[in-house]
This record gives sequence, C-alpha cells and structure tokens, in this order.
Amino acid sequence: MDTSAKSLASPGRTLRAALVVLIGATAIAVVFDLWYNSVLISRERERVVAYATPYASALESAVGRRVSRLAGLKTFAETRRSLEQLRDEFPSFADGLRAGAPGIRALELVRDGRITAVVPLDSNPNVLDYDLYSDTRPLVPGDVRRAIESGAVTITGPITLRQGGVGFIVRQKVQRPHDGFPDLVAMVLDLPALIAEASTFSRPTSLSLVVLDRQQGILTGPTAPLDDPVHVPIRIPDGGWTLLAAPPDGWAMAVASDLRPTRIASALIILLLTGLAYMVAGSQQRLRQAVEEQTHELRDANDALIRQVREREAAESRVREQDERLRLALTSGQMGTWDYQIAEDQLQLSMGAMAMLGTLSVPVETTGRAFRDSLPDESRDAVHTAMEQALVTGECRAEFRIVMPSGEARWLYGAGELQTDADGAKRLVGVVMDVTERRRLEEQLLHSQKMEAVGTLAGGIAHDFNNHLTAILGFARLSQQHAETLADANAQTPGHTVRVAHALRSDLDEIVKAGERAALLTAQLLAFSRRQVIKLTRVDLSGVVFDVERMLRRLIGERRALVTQHSPTPLFVYADSGQLAQVVVNLVVNARDAMPEGGTIRVSTESVVLSAIGEPPLPGLSPGRWCLLTVADDGIGMSPEILSRIFEPFFTTKRVGEGTGLGLSTVYGIVTEAGGRAFVTSTPGVGTTVRVALPWHSGAHAPHLPALAGRPVMTTGKRILVVEDEAGLRRLVEEILSRNGYIAEIARDGQEAFDVLGAGGLPFDLVLCDVVMPRMGGTELANELMRRGVTVPVLFMSGYPANAEIMLDDRHAFIGKPFTPSALLRKVRELLELA
Repeated sequence: MDTSAKSLASPGRTLRAALVVLIGATAIAVVFDLWYNSVLISRERERVVAYATPYASALESAVGRRVSRLAGLKTFAETRRSLEQLRDEFPSFADGLRAGAPGIRALELVRDGRITAVVPLDSNPNVLDYDLYSDTRPLVPGDVRRAIESGAVTITGPITLRQGGVGFIVRQKVQRPHDGFPDLVAMVLDLPALIAEASTFSRPTSLSLVVLDRQQGILTGPTAPLDDPVHVPIRIPDGGWTLLAAPPDGWAMAVASDLRPTRIASALIILLLTGLAYMVAGSQQRLRQAVEEQTHELRDANDALIRQVREREAAESRVREQDERLRLALTSGQMGTWDYQIAEDQLQLSMGAMAMLGTLSVPVETTGRAFRDSLPDESRDAVHTAMEQALVTGECRAEFRIVMPSGEARWLYGAGELQTDADGAKRLVGVVMDVTERRRLEEQLLHSQKMEAVGTLAGGIAHDFNNHLTAILGFARLSQQHAETLADANAQTPGHTVRVAHALRSDLDEIVKAGERAALLTAQLLAFSRRQVIKLTRVDLSGVVFDVERMLRRLIGERRALVTQHSPTPLFVYADSGQLAQVVVNLVVNARDAMPEGGTIRVSTESVVLSAIGEPPLPGLSPGRWCLLTVADDGIGMSPEILSRIFEPFFTTKRVGEGTGLGLSTVYGIVTEAGGRAFVTSTPGVGTTVRVALPWHSGAHAPHLPALAGRPVMTTGKRILVVEDEAGLRRLVEEILSRNGYIAEIARDGQEAFDVLGAGGLPFDLVLCDVVMPRMGGTELANELMRRGVTVPVLFMSGYPANAEIMLDDRHAFIGKPFTPSALLRKVRELLELA
C-alpha cells in the first residue's frame, strides 16, 4: 500500500480505536455511576436517619415529660390523707403540673369510670361527671378497663376530644384503700401541641416526615406515600410510634448534586481517551470547576449542619428550663424523686430528696444498702420492709424518721412503684416528701381532744359539786347568823350558853372557810374547762397588770424581785377582766414557786404585728396584731418531759398539799376562751418564760347591763317562784327569801313551774331558776315565758351552765353557784329594781 493509502487508512483506524475506547470507557462509566449512586443513596439514608432521630427523640421527650407529670399527680392523689384535702389541693397542684407544659388540655380524677374532678374547669365544663363507660366509642371504655386491670400507663388515641380537637388521653391507676378516692388519674394531651413542640425543637425542614401511631395510622405529615422512607422508632408508653422520613423529591434527586462531579469526571475521562491531544486543556478547566462546585456544596452542607447543631442546643436549653420548672413544682410541694436499680443495688437521688435527707452523709448516687445503713434502726427496718413488699405488690410506701445535724427529728414519706425495663431489669421509681408538719398537727389534735375530754369531765364534776357547796355554805352562813343572834342575846348573861354560841360560831367559820376554798377549786375547774359564764369587755391588758401589781409584790415575798414593763400604748383585748387578773396572778405565783432561793420575776406587756405565720418563740401564731403578756423567771426551769404536761389539769411537781395542779390549766382555759394562745419555753437551771398572746380588739365595748338607779326596793310581799331540782338548794333558797320578807313558791323543774304559774292567783314578781334541770331547763323556761307573753324577770343560777345559751339583759340576770345569802339577796334586789 502506498503512502497515500496509508494516510487514508490511518484516520479510519484512529476512528475505530477511538470508537472502541469510547464504548469501553462509557461502559465503565455507566457501571461506576450505578455503583456510586447506590453508595450515595445509602449514605443519604444514614444522613436522613441522623436528621430524623432528634425529631423522634423530641416526640419521645414531649410525651414522656407529660406522662411523668401524670405519675406525679398519681403520687399526689395517693398521699392525701382525706378526700377533702385532695379536693382542696388538687386545683393548685394540677396548675403546677401544667405550668411549662403546653398541650395538657386537662388533668382529671376518675372514680368508677366517672370524671369527678377536672383542671382547668373553665375550658372543660362538658367533661365533668362524664361516664366514660357509656362512651359510644369502644376504644374509650376498653382502655379505662385496661388501665384499671393492668395498673400500667395506657394511652388512648388519637381520638376526637370532648373538649374539641384531636389528641390523646393518658391514664394510670391510683392505689388508695379509702372509699371515695379516685381510682384513676388522667391527662388529656393536645396532639397539635405535641407535634408543634417537637417541631420547634428538632424538626428537619429538608425532609418529608410522617408520624404513625401504634396502629400505623398517620398522626402528622402528608397522606401521599413516601418514596422508600427510612423508619425511626418513637418509644412511648403503651406501644410505640414510627417516624417515616424521606427526601421530598426522592432519593435520586437527593444525590443528584453529589453525582454531578463524578459524571463530569467520567465524561472528561471519556473525552480524554478519545481525544487526548484536543481535550487536555479543556478537561483540566472543567475538572477545576467541578472541584470548586463540590467545595462550595460541602461548605453549604457544613453551614447547614452548624445551624442544626445550634437549633438542637437551643431546644435542649428549653428542655432544661422546663425541667427546672418541674423541679420547682416538686420543691414547692416539699417533694423529691429517687430511682433504685434493684439488681445493681444503685440508688439515685434528686437534689430535692438530698435536701430532705441532709442529715445523711449520702451522695447523689449511692447503694441501697448504704442508704439504709445511714438511717436510724426503726427507720431502716421500715424502708427495708417496704422495698421487699414492692417486689410482691409492685408498690412501696414507707414513713420513716431521720435526725438532722441540729438534733431536730424530721419525718419523711416515700412512695414508689416497680417498673420493668425493655431488657427485663427491675427498678423502683418514686418520690419522697417531708411530712413533719402533718405529724405535728396530728399530735396537736390528739392533745386538744385530750384536753377537751378532761375539760368536759371537770365541768361535770363542778356542776354537782357547786350544788352541794351552795347548800353547805348557805346553811352555814344562816347558822352563823343564828349563832351571832344567840351570842348577842346572851352577851349580858355569862355562862354556858354564851360559850356554846361562840364555839358554834367558830366552828361555822371553819366550815365557811373550807367551803370557800372548795368553791375556788371549782372556779378553777370551770375556768380550765371554759364552762364559766363570763362578761367579755374591751380591757386594757397593761391596765390589768397595773391593777394587780401591788398584790403581786405581797404574794412573791421579800426574797424575790418583781420587775414590770408596760406597753407605752393601751393593749385592748376582748376578755373578762377578772379572768385576765387570774391569769397574771397564777403565772406570777408559779414563777415564785420556781425560785425557792429567790430571784427576779419579769412581767411585760407589748404589741406585736405578724405579717406571716409566727415562728419560735410564737410558733404557728396567725398573721395580724397581737397583745403579748410575758412572765419570765430565772428559777429551776423544767425538763422537756415536764414541759409537755404543764397544761394538764391536776398535774403538779409540788409536794402533796402545796398545789392543786390547776394553775396553768386555768390559764390555758382562760386564754383559749379569749381566742389566744399560750407559749412556754424553759431550760433546766436557767428559768422559764411564759408568753400569752391575745388578739388585738379595736371595736367598741360589748353590751353591758345599765347601772342601777340606787333607789330603795320594797321586798315585803314580793312573790318569787323558785325552780330548782336539788331539794337541799330549794330549802336553802326558800329559807333565805322567807327570812328577808319575800314570799317563795317552789317548783322542781321548768314543767312544774308552768303548773304553778297556771294555778292562778297573784302574779309572781320574779322567777329564780336553775339552768340545768330534768324535763325542762332554765333557758327553755325563760323562752317559753317570753313566747306566752309573760314578762316576769328571770334570775338564772348555776354552777355549770353546760352548753346553754343564757340571755343577759335588763330582765334576765345570772348568779353563779356557790353563792352567799347576801349575794343572792343583792342580785334579787338589783333585778327587781331594773324590772
């Protein structure tokens, strides 16, 4: 072949060679493209899972935080001691749980399938008292029964809520042995609010997302099916949800930008192989451009990732803020949380629990054995028993005592429930709360009930005792009058008769003195038991102290000093002035007896204003203005055991014959009757301080009887009806009245009095009647007389009026037993003059 032929054949061979190279390179490029495309799609799926997982976690956290608040409501319902306390505290506690948790439409208490309480009520009026078992949707009554039977958390939904909208209802069983308490607590969650919260935190905007419930129903997202989506589990109680995620334009479009540089490179290689001489410069330029584009895309992807990290950090900050609000809610309720891993014996305590357990040298994370060993013996046994019972019953409850470093004893109550993790591990999760104040109030209630019982007994004794004392003292004084008359008549005739008269009068004097001492004892009994008829007026406390100050100095003797300090302004209280004087005298006498070797007694009055509940030395005193009487001594003091019993009647540390044990019990009765409180602090060897707090009274004087005119009253011929069930007293009163010119008629009770009044004849000028009598008492008699239009004056007499309401005005008066003949006659004359 010649040269021209070779030259002609050469382009053909070159073309065929170029064609073979082109076909081979293209095949290789296609295979590489398919392989690299699958690799990019696999990486893109991993990236989508990584972007969608925070959103799934946000949904888990949103539901989990609210379910944990339902657990708090369950514990709250189980730890209330009464149904009234639960109803009173439920609204404020539920508002605290709803704080910082949007989407909680309502918190409910359920009993026997019926909603008994709901918060907030204003947005849920149509659900109160709703019978869940009558709901036409089978899912609702079925889930209620499932929650009762299983005891686990159940989630109903998504369903159309009776409050409107779509959401879920979370329920959990309440373990309470008392009738009337709820057996379920429920939380109504708004689905859009949950989705919105999770979307705010972690929803990736570059993906198509669909959330499926446990029945694979769509909760949120497009209804059109996604292109081969990835599945991310959402773990929530009572069955999980599923998150489907995929690129909005499909996987091919998602990796198209990443494939572009490789395809350009493939084309460049093909062109390079087919025309190396002509494509070298151009291929380098296109390769550089491809590298720049890829670098720019990588930079954009990195910036997007940084933005997502910052958004996640902001979401985590918001979560921490919400957790802090929950912590504050637990702190305000004096509660803390704990988590005990049984198999590992690991115990984790919250900061609130650690604050309550400050007496224990226990770290935030410790072992259950170390925690129990740090408790007192009796508390250690109670906690150990409760944890063992939890393995059988699924729940544990224990009330135990701890001792703070200051020596103060505190009482705590712990409650928890047994849970099983997905891998079968068991643990106890619960709360602990400080119940010291509750136990203190229970002890105060028991003490008050005991004091009330003793007071009732003392009042009953005083009633019969005063009746007998009235007869003893009355007849003794009448006999004194006879003895004096006999002595005067025979004064000029010395002899045996005069000596007998004087001896008789001396003996009667001793009888009267003994009766008066017994009457003082019954007066103290009645003051302690608050059964006296007293006259309440607006009294200056400082003035009462000033009036008895001279007598106090005589009482305490020369070996003791009395120092008084009066308030510069009047301290008005509403009380009986005589009783207040008795309080001051009793306290000073007690202080005197506590200083046998001498010392100083300090008496002061002052005004205090409390803006909150009082703390020591005035613990528990309500806010407001108070008048304070303080009596302090530097005597022998009292031990805590004696201090706890000082207000008990008849309790005394003095020797037999030196004290009745009614001094401080009388103070207790008088101060309580006036609406006040008494506080005592004492240290052995240092002294005792008694503080009496009485409420400030700023009103006008209470109504009182008008003053007598002082004109003479005719007694001769005045007819008086005496109504008394005690025969001895009837005879005594009749004798006193008859000796002084009155005409006395007798009736044994109120019913017989009406028989006497209805017998006709002259009308009576006055009715003298006992308060407590069989068949009809004195107050009933006076009321019936007024109803019948009989306007006769009535003088009540009693040593113990019990619970009778005695009216006191210008036609009704009262005289206490025992009384002297002169006191009875004076009261009769006063009432006749007023009438």
